[in-house]
Amino acid sequence: MSMELIFQTASVNLPQSIANLEQLKADLIPRLEKYKTLVVTEDSIKAAKDDKAALNKLKKAIEEQRISIKKQFLEPYNLLEAQCKEVIALIDEPVKAIDAQIKAFDEIEKKEKLAQLQTAFYRTEHPNWLQFNHVCPEKWENKTAKTDKLIEQIEQRVASINSDIAEIDAIYAESPLLTAIADRYKKTLDKAETLTYAVQLEQQEKAERERRERERAEAIKQAERAESECNAPIIDSNEGSINIPASSQNAENGLSVSAESAPSAPEIITGRFEVTGTKDQIRALGSFMKAQGINFKVI
Repeated sequence: MSMELIFQTASVNLPQSIANLEQLKADLIPRLEKYKTLVVTEDSIKAAKDDKAALNKLKKAIEEQRISIKKQFLEPYNLLEAQCKEVIALIDEPVKAIDAQIKAFDEIEKKEKLAQLQTAFYRTEHPNWLQFNHVCPEKWENKTAKTDKLIEQIEQRVASINSDIAEIDAIYAESPLLTAIADRYKKTLDKAETLTYAVQLEQQEKAERERRERERAEAIKQAERAESECNAPIIDSNEGSINIPASSQNAENGLSVSAESAPSAPEIITGRFEVTGTKDQIRALGSFMKAQGINFKVI
């Protein structure tokens, strides 16, 4: 398709510059110089207003001529521009139609290519949780990315993931942290990052286990100490016997005491003695004293 654009030239007699520019500037500059330091007073305000009006009139005349000449210059260009746009509009219509068909064709090719890549992925031996988008190369849509090379990359990626999973399972097969570590790999698909995470997790788990063991040991000690204080009292005695009041002895021996000779309240005494026996006997003694209302403490 060979087409040629031929322009028709035209001679236009239009002004291109101000012929007396330098002379005009030479006349204006001295007159305008005084206005830089002009101080308007009440006496000179009318003259200043007249000067301002004259200058604005001159400025307006110059601008009007400039705009008029610009329009004359642009008139042939505007015609050329309209003609060019008319031809471009004719060209754009088929270009858009061709472009739409090309895009539709490219979309069909893309879908076929994607279907081939997905089929290749599902033919691999991969974990159930692994998705196609996890292993599909990012630039698969590029025209330069060949389908066979992309399939090879997908197969290599799946094989690498299977190898990583087998290695992680072998290292942490006996670890209760295996599930957490495996879940981390599923999220990242990065073996190095997962192994670093596993080390951190083991350190945290070890510290937590040691803390629980310390707390358990301390709880056992406290329980044993409390049991020893309650159930295994040790009582000191200087004479190895307890002095029991005669009235109490008579009551225990079944002897009657007259109301006149009985004290109004039993006498409270303190006795210290040491006993030797089995652990069960010591406990039984403690239980007996509790039942009798005898106050005692462990020394």
